[in-house]
Amino acid sequence: MTTTILTGTFLLGLVLAIYSVLRRQANDSEDHLSGIANNVPALIAYVNAQQHYEYVNDLYKKYFAPCMKDIRGHSVQQVLGQDRYATVSQQIESALKGQLQHYDWMPFPDTWLAIQYVPRLGNRDEVIGYYVVGSDISERKRTEDQIQELNAELERRIRLQESVSRALTTLSAGNRALLRATDEQSLLDSMCQAIVKVGGYAMAIVCYTNDDKDKTLRTMAECGHSAGMEALRAIKNSWADNEYGRGPMARAIRTEKVCVIQNLHADPNYSAWRSDMADYAAGIAFPLKVQGETIGGIGIYASQPDAFGPDEEKLLTELAEDLAYGLTSLRERIEKEKIENAMHLLTSYDALTGLPNSSYFTELLNGAIHSCHAKGQSFALIQTNIERLSEINDALGFHQGDCLLREFAERLRSAAANSAMVARLRGDEFAVLIPECDESAAILMGQQLQQAFSGRFLIADIPLELSARIGIALYPQHGTNPHDLYRNVDIAVHQAKKRGIGLCVCSPPKARDQSRRLTLAGELRRAIDEGDLRIYLQPKIHMASGLVRGAEALVRWKHAKYGIIPPGEFIDLAEHTGLIKPLTDWVIEAVLGIAQDWNERGCALPIAVNISARNLHDEDFENRLHKLLSVKDVPVGLLEMEVTESVIMEDAEFSLRVLHGLRNQGIPLYIDDFGTGYSSLSYLQKMPVDYLKIDQSFVRNITTSKESSLIVRSTIELAHDIGLKVVAEGVETQEHWDLLAQFKCDYSQGYFVARPMPVEEFQDWVRLWDARRN
Repeated sequence: MTTTILTGTFLLGLVLAIYSVLRRQANDSEDHLSGIANNVPALIAYVNAQQHYEYVNDLYKKYFAPCMKDIRGHSVQQVLGQDRYATVSQQIESALKGQLQHYDWMPFPDTWLAIQYVPRLGNRDEVIGYYVVGSDISERKRTEDQIQELNAELERRIRLQESVSRALTTLSAGNRALLRATDEQSLLDSMCQAIVKVGGYAMAIVCYTNDDKDKTLRTMAECGHSAGMEALRAIKNSWADNEYGRGPMARAIRTEKVCVIQNLHADPNYSAWRSDMADYAAGIAFPLKVQGETIGGIGIYASQPDAFGPDEEKLLTELAEDLAYGLTSLRERIEKEKIENAMHLLTSYDALTGLPNSSYFTELLNGAIHSCHAKGQSFALIQTNIERLSEINDALGFHQGDCLLREFAERLRSAAANSAMVARLRGDEFAVLIPECDESAAILMGQQLQQAFSGRFLIADIPLELSARIGIALYPQHGTNPHDLYRNVDIAVHQAKKRGIGLCVCSPPKARDQSRRLTLAGELRRAIDEGDLRIYLQPKIHMASGLVRGAEALVRWKHAKYGIIPPGEFIDLAEHTGLIKPLTDWVIEAVLGIAQDWNERGCALPIAVNISARNLHDEDFENRLHKLLSVKDVPVGLLEMEVTESVIMEDAEFSLRVLHGLRNQGIPLYIDDFGTGYSSLSYLQKMPVDYLKIDQSFVRNITTSKESSLIVRSTIELAHDIGLKVVAEGVETQEHWDLLAQFKCDYSQGYFVARPMPVEEFQDWVRLWDARRN
């Protein structure tokens, strides 16, 4: 059976490599890689989230759009047609939800395809499309049907022909073994066991030919011989026409025909093995022809003479042919896997050094980013550039330069940590990715690499001193995506060259104090757990009545060394180290405790908590919130939540579902920083929110800018028209207050009213505010 299904791991790697490079590389490379894709025996396509094709190879087009010149940009429904699209639409929908899909499909009469849909994730882990990988399995389906029909026919013949029931049972068992086998040896073992244990024959043996001077036979599998495999291997056997080559196995191999000996004890040609094979009275052997060559034979032995009749011989011949077919299929599969592995090496590894190439290393880098982001870990990216490689090539030739690169790669690989991933990016540039590595460990590793390069390189019997510059970039301090990390590690290499030093840690322009950020990143988890965080509150004033109607909760970090650290400095760290989840949970729990205390004291006010994009896309956020609400005795409406407009518009449909879930738990919702996120009116009407907070960048200029004044007034009118109340942020002067009151703004928040203050001071401030107002 000719296997047409390529392994999923290879196909996915191939699709990603080919598709990503096709979109990035120049025309020559694009044509070359497109040629590779079009010669792979598989259907390959990439479909974006809107179900439009962005890439297909020739085989995919041949099956589904042979008359169309180019199907890129066309929808899946257009290309497949209504009926076929209806068949696969559910799988497409599941793939666009991030679920890997596998199914067999018959899109055309007598044509079966094995299809895979592999979702593709974007930078924010949203599904931005899916890859289609397919193989024509029509031959396999037909073969399976034939095998099923054969088994049914065998069962019928068992009932009709009792005389050949043993052979039929054996053939049926052999076919099952054929279908289940995963490798050649297991197939041979399973076939021998089926013949003896299921078929009831006395012994079965499979031998392969040796191409030596004596043409010996090598025993590969057996079942039923009392002395076992080693005893059979000790018996002299040959497939040549000599005294040790006159048994049924050797004669079947030489003649390529079935050989039957009905009475082994009486056959003079069998005298050489009679003592070792005394338990068997009759034998039949069949040649095994695999890929056009007779590689050996299979022998079946019975305890009684005259055991093999003509009908039984036909059935057992069929069994031997099935075994030969199974061996052919397995060897073809192995050959295909070798080709696949070779292609994987070609597309993912540097041919000269054997190291991962730039494309594959970028995939590894992306994987490290996702893993470290989820676990709150860091890693180091090291780049080293060989200096004066072009001079060596000019002086000694490219062959010697290649030798130098190979030795350099080997030293780099040997000196790097076992957990490190080493790659050749291009020309004289190499990279090392070191997981769970901070700056000090990265510097130590860079020094070890320098030491490895310090020894002389013997090229063409010439000892050469080699110099290399090393740059270091750290995740997440110097980048949270491959582009930024590559850019900053390259900056570090150039800084090392500029300063005339061998190693340099990235110090990009306008970067913050990296050591402080590293310190804070390491200490934030402890700050959350040990109570070093504080809640500050900023009041919201109802402008018509002047009453305090609520507050916004703002978190501060009381650091032992740096004092009070504002959120702008550590919230970003929390986002990029995965600590935003426990930080938000801590804030919500703290606010619920404050609300419960105020409620018991009779001075309850709503308190709003800010939630981030990570919180909004955290699938377990609503469940954790529900548990916190169930523990605290807080009336509905005292906990409010603010979500920035830009966060909502990153994935509006998904955000709407989450916001509805929060609203269903009785939580009033605010759109924060309104005016900065480009939301459409249609989405604004759909959002289950109660308040708009106009961004302070507009409020600050309303007394000096007609445009800002018009935007604020129009926003207030629009919000009122659709039933929303408005909070103006950044109110800093009496003029701001008066103009907002004229615009009929509902609530005011800003330094004109009060700066954020510690929780314990808030109620005293409220009493003073009320006293002044009265």
